[in-house]
Amino acid sequence: MTSFLEIPAVPGSLRQMNRLTVLRLLRKFGPITKPALAEYSGISRPTITKLVDELEEQGLAECVGIATPTASGGKPGALYRFNAEGVQSAGVFLTVDTVRVALVNGNGRVLGRLECPLGPDRRPEPVINAIVETLQELLASLHVTLPQLLGIGIGVPGLTSFATGVVHFAPHFPQWQDVPVRDLLKARLGIEVWVDNDCHVQALAERHFGAGQSCTDFVSVESGIGVSAAFYLQDTLYRGVGGTAGEIGHMTIQEDGPLCECGNRGCWETLAATTWMVEQACQSGQTTWLPLPTDARVENGAITTREPDVMNTLAHAIFRAAQEGYPEAIDLVRQHAMHFGVGLATIINTLNPQCIIIWGDSMKGGNLFLETVRAVVRQRALGRPRDMCTIIFSSFAQDVGVIGAASLVIDALFTYHQPTS
Repeated sequence: MTSFLEIPAVPGSLRQMNRLTVLRLLRKFGPITKPALAEYSGISRPTITKLVDELEEQGLAECVGIATPTASGGKPGALYRFNAEGVQSAGVFLTVDTVRVALVNGNGRVLGRLECPLGPDRRPEPVINAIVETLQELLASLHVTLPQLLGIGIGVPGLTSFATGVVHFAPHFPQWQDVPVRDLLKARLGIEVWVDNDCHVQALAERHFGAGQSCTDFVSVESGIGVSAAFYLQDTLYRGVGGTAGEIGHMTIQEDGPLCECGNRGCWETLAATTWMVEQACQSGQTTWLPLPTDARVENGAITTREPDVMNTLAHAIFRAAQEGYPEAIDLVRQHAMHFGVGLATIINTLNPQCIIIWGDSMKGGNLFLETVRAVVRQRALGRPRDMCTIIFSSFAQDVGVIGAASLVIDALFTYHQPTS
């Protein structure tokens, strides 16, 4: 299959605009005939015929039958649709301690996945090596070669420039300062690569395949040891001037609040992250229902390590204890949700979205967490924007990251592609 990336495409050119129009119509209205495509698009029939034939040759369109004959007795036309099965892209999602890789088709269906723990050395070179090795292992197991992929999308937990593919800062990865991830991987793998931060790719997954499909304006919010968001506004992912939009965990909600790792005080993240729950549990000495991992201990009411894997393990244990009915755990989850809801109320007042989609570790708090968040928003958000916004959990669970990363490639397929240098 010829990659769509091999087609000369000048952003804004009439040919590229027509091609993208046909792709979108095939995806939205297919199965559909060539004459109907011409009528919907206003593009001439000869041009439609040429474009559809090209897309079929590239594996992006497929003929699926013949239309019902018309009353006028004209010759029925062939029916075409977007060939989602012919689209294969790789999604790579970095967490603080793992690299997750998946092969994803054009419908967002995961065809295969592989997860590999990152070693203690998380500097750029070892992590890039882990990405390449994990991807190659997955593709070999699925009997897929790199040239068969339309591209690779990477989601990274850090400040990332989508335009350049550079990760400027990743708080949990030492020495990640202005790392040209896109260029490094493209040189190693020989195919197109897109890079964005973890929240942005999650929003793309929701927009293309999840709860965001029916929304023009929604916000996806990550909950876990950190808090961040992505804004899909007026049917466009808003990345900001430097590509760093969404660091809402560092908006101040308490002027004299706890000290944040960013150096500020009272950041939303210091109260709404799952780390807060762990710290509160350790201060209260509730070790009878919260067993500590072997590599952690509590001294003077404070946990001796803040390693992400330890904090995640303890947060999950608190959510589990709450579901099992431990009163102290239930109270902690409620307080966590209350702090989380305060920030969401501010987002609703500011942006007036149709929907807020929550993903990440706090989903393990279940209905206790979600209903408490909704109750706080009802109390604190302004009536009109509050009543126009629904607050839900993401339906993707663990695959949201890799589907979102692969969605960077899907997004490029349906927007103007600007070849990388």
